This record gives sequence, structure tokens and C-alpha cells, in this order.
Amino acid sequence: MTGLPTLDAASVIFLVGSAGILIGAGIYALVRRGRPGGTPPRTVMIRAATYVALAAMLLVAARTGVAGLAILFGLFGAAGVIEWGRMFDLPSHHRIALVIANCAIIAAVAIEGVTAAYWLVGGIVLVGAIWPVLRADTGRAIRDLGYAAVGLALISVMLAHGVALAVTFGPAGSSLVLALAVGCAFSDVGAFIAGKTLGRHPLAPRLSPNKKREGLIGNVVGAAAGIAFFAPILVPIYGGPFVVALVPLVAGGSVWGDLLESAAKREARVKDAGTWLPGFGGMLDRVDSLLITVALGYWIAVIWGAEAGA
Repeated sequence: MTGLPTLDAASVIFLVGSAGILIGAGIYALVRRGRPGGTPPRTVMIRAATYVALAAMLLVAARTGVAGLAILFGLFGAAGVIEWGRMFDLPSHHRIALVIANCAIIAAVAIEGVTAAYWLVGGIVLVGAIWPVLRADTGRAIRDLGYAAVGLALISVMLAHGVALAVTFGPAGSSLVLALAVGCAFSDVGAFIAGKTLGRHPLAPRLSPNKKREGLIGNVVGAAAGIAFFAPILVPIYGGPFVVALVPLVAGGSVWGDLLESAAKREARVKDAGTWLPGFGGMLDRVDSLLITVALGYWIAVIWGAEAGA
């Protein structure tokens, strides 16, 4: 990796991308006005406004570096584990423990970096192992511990990778977090448009009946468009091949995260994870794609960086 990133330039690109989502939603609303079927234009505009609001929060967080991303991802994670606890009817002490553990994971990575995992994982496992013994519930104590552990790993640990990017790579990592977020958003929007206009064949009917294989085209095109915005910033830092590799990573990660959350909701027998975000439902309904993508982004950056430095 060479050179230094320009976070100001990345911020401008991020704002342009966010505005593009809002403008695109407006065009869709105008085209669909008065037509039956499909997603109501009002819902599309509400979703676009939610996208932009979250984008503004992420931009402010990224510009303040590790601390800002830790606070924002800590809040996202706390909302996510609360929704997870409700989805799977976890007892109140498990839900409280999940929020505390989420904040501990994010804070530890922000302060100690990835070395925090050496002691953090073992410590959380030991604390979690206390509950089945104290409850002495042979009906669901292990079941509750399992669901809580899976939720913490899928939500808090995955989000911590975004903080780890900023810790490991500094402003370059923060810029990469912005690029991954925009790539995810564009990929989701592209899949929605392609699925609605071209969709004929179900992608995963048992997990998410409304998703179509044709939507995968939109996933890739959207991811490519989002990453292309950041190419002038990322190429000088990480190199052209790395940026090209981000496209299938973001597209695949977005689909992976979306279907993974769909599987969880199917098992929990709920339609939405929560009601935090207008037009989307819960926090997990919005950040599901980012959970997987930001973790993949971290690991590919670490591997690529290690190879570049070899």
C-alpha cells in the first residue's frame, strides 16, 4: 500500500453517492406514481431518506476516526443484539448481557486493536458459561446461551471489523469503511431494481421468496458503481487489483448477509427484526449486508497488505 488517503475527498464522494440514492428513489417514485403493484413510491422515498440519514451518521463517524466508528458501530450493534434477543425470546438478563458484551467488544477493539481478541473471546465465553449453571434450567438454558452467542458473533464481532479497519489502517481504513458502506447500499438498491424489473426465478425461495436470481445482476452492477465512486481514493492506497476485487466481495457479501438474516427471521418466525428504521423495519434489516461485507473487507485488506509488504 502506498500514499495517504484523502478523507475529505472520500467524504465528498460519499455524499454524492448518498444523494444519488435519494435522486434515484425520487425518479422511481415519479415513474411509479399511479401505477398498481410493486413497492409504493412513498415507501421507496422513506427508505431512501433512511439511507441518507444513516449515511450522514456514518460519514461523521468516519471523519472522527476510530472513536467515531466505535461509537456508531457500538450503537448499531446494541440495537442489533436487542432485536436479536427479542426475535429469539431470550430472557432479560441475556439481553442485558448482550448489550454489555457488544459494547465491550467494540470498545476493546477500538482501544487495543485486534489483539483484544486474544483475551476478549475467552473472557466472554467464560462469563457466558456461568448462566446455564446459575439458571439450572434443563429446558432452555443451553438453547438461550447458543442463540445469544450466535447473535453476538454475527452482529457485534462482525461490526468490530469496521473499527479494526480504522485501527489497523488509519484514515485509509476509514475511507475503506465508507466505500464498503456505499458499495453495500448501491448493491442492495441494484438488486431491488433488477429483481423488480427482470426477476423471474426465485433465488432462495425457502429463505426469501421475493428475491430473484436476476437481482444478482443488480447486486454486481450496484457494487461496481459504489466502489467506482471511491476508485480515485482507493487505487493509490491499495492498488487497482484490490479495488477490482472489492466488487465481487461487496456483491457477494451483501447477498450473503441479507440471506443470513432472512434465515434467522424465518427461524424466529418474524417478518422484520424490529421497528427502529422507517421503511426498513429493524436495524438488522438495514445493516445485515454490511455485517458480512465489512468483515470480508477487513480480511482482504489485511491479506493484501501483508502480501504487499512481503
